[in-house]
Amino acid sequence: MITIHGSFCDFSKYRFPAILTALGLMVLASQAIAGDADLSAAAGRADRPEGSSTAAVTLVEYSSPTCSHCVAYRTTVAPRINEAFVQTGKIRYLFRPFVRNNVDMAIFMLAEGQSAENYDQFVASFYAHYDDLINAQDLNQTLRSIAAENGISDAEFDRLVTNEDAFQALRSLTDQAVDDFDVQGTPSFFINGAKIVGGIPYDEMKAHLDDAIAKANAAD
Repeated sequence: MITIHGSFCDFSKYRFPAILTALGLMVLASQAIAGDADLSAAAGRADRPEGSSTAAVTLVEYSSPTCSHCVAYRTTVAPRINEAFVQTGKIRYLFRPFVRNNVDMAIFMLAEGQSAENYDQFVASFYAHYDDLINAQDLNQTLRSIAAENGISDAEFDRLVTNEDAFQALRSLTDQAVDDFDVQGTPSFFINGAKIVGGIPYDEMKAHLDDAIAKANAAD
């Protein structure tokens, strides 16, 4: 079953091409992944699971820091879901970067260089600076300034955004989402494989999760 909401950011928009030259990033291009893929197995890089490893329900979220609907979800809904379902061990939660453009790529490449303990806070800081990113006259400097708030020097910034392994891993992860799971916009969610496309209010996400938990418990 697929639930589609109007509030999502299409994959084809907002490429920010100028950032390529400024950061020296490689060209972002879609590349099909050969073979069958499993939603539980992320391509390119390992997941960073949160919540209970034995939970019967898994919530997967594909998100982009340059997507306004992702920002709205992550700042208003995600904290409540985390408190009610993730921290209590009711579900297993997987946040997966979805690269819609080269600004996303730069942000997530920077994030890949962070420790597991710092990853969530680091990524959240860029979501919090959404307006600055969208309205930036100098994207390179804006990205560097946000990174500096997180203790990233210019030298470390340059090292992280030229890490080809991280670039390829994130591209593979996004390609898998598009090619194998038909993710065409953000945010997109999967609850035990059932897809929800677009921003969703807390009460509705809670209802979906409660229903999935009830079904899983009934099946035991």
